[in-house]
Amino acid sequence: MAGGVLAIRPRALGDVVLTTPALRALRLGYPDAPLEVVTEPRYAPLLEGLPGVARVWRLERTLAGTLALARALRTRRYALAVDFFGNPRSAFLARASGARRRAGYELRGRARAYHVRVPRTLSPAPGRREYAAATHLRLAVAAGGIADGLATRVNVPPGAHAAAAGLLARCALAAGEGIGLVAAGTWPAKTWPAASAALLARGLMRAGRRVLLLAGPGEERQGAALAPLAPGLAVLPPCDVPVLAAVIARLAAVVGTDSGPRHLAAALGVPTFAWHGPTHPDTWTPPGGAHGAWWTSLPCRGCDRTTCPHWSCLPELSPERATALVLDHLERHGRTTAAVGPAAGA
Repeated sequence: MAGGVLAIRPRALGDVVLTTPALRALRLGYPDAPLEVVTEPRYAPLLEGLPGVARVWRLERTLAGTLALARALRTRRYALAVDFFGNPRSAFLARASGARRRAGYELRGRARAYHVRVPRTLSPAPGRREYAAATHLRLAVAAGGIADGLATRVNVPPGAHAAAAGLLARCALAAGEGIGLVAAGTWPAKTWPAASAALLARGLMRAGRRVLLLAGPGEERQGAALAPLAPGLAVLPPCDVPVLAAVIARLAAVVGTDSGPRHLAAALGVPTFAWHGPTHPDTWTPPGGAHGAWWTSLPCRGCDRTTCPHWSCLPELSPERATALVLDHLERHGRTTAAVGPAAGA
């Protein structure tokens, strides 16, 4: 195949991770074409070093950065560009790349951006939804890729492991000992109340578990609010995405709201358990028994609204029930110190 293949997925953390099976499919479908990926700088290290990824382009969230990248991509003379995001900027980059063929999702206002289009959402059965990684894989296959399963993969740079070991030492946590807790959400409607998260942390600690709050950029206020409510709760100091991945690789499990750290955990072989309100468990639960889910019972669940006038679905999930479900899941699937492999401790 003359020319390379370009894959575009700027953000967000969980979605970038969930695109990796599709990247693998493109590599298998076009073995003689170099595969290059566009993503935001914070996520680039997760993709650099993955088998078959020849180059990762860093996309800054500025007009100047977008235009500069578009000019650079056009010089590459791609045979194929696949847009796994589908917003106006990623569609622009797909067209501006000058790729002879372009593929993307059937979205309003994007018809002229792509030669190959597939529906963004599919319903396998009434009330069911397609797993997000399967959606991206479906687009890759339509563009000529060859499916190779839905397992997600990320690269953790060696230096990140050393930094993670230092952070966990500051939290007095041994490898395989801590339970990572995610209480915040990308959207306000996905965030669990701080009081509920604190009660869950206290319940897990009473059961003899060490709990580490995974609070990302912009979530510092929640960490500050939770710490006094749950004495003994460890809070991960600020770190970049590769170090966060290295920390998660050393945990016994990751539990909490539907989040990017959960998908990082699944890609690293770490068990997870998540609760859902506005998002559908089918879309965001990794396959396999090691990844459990709990869903609100409200009839409006799965609305995918980023904001909500009544915000009832997440508060409806009781911390007492969450504690029982998490402990049961950990009993069956949680890792021990001995189970954490050498890669996590490198």
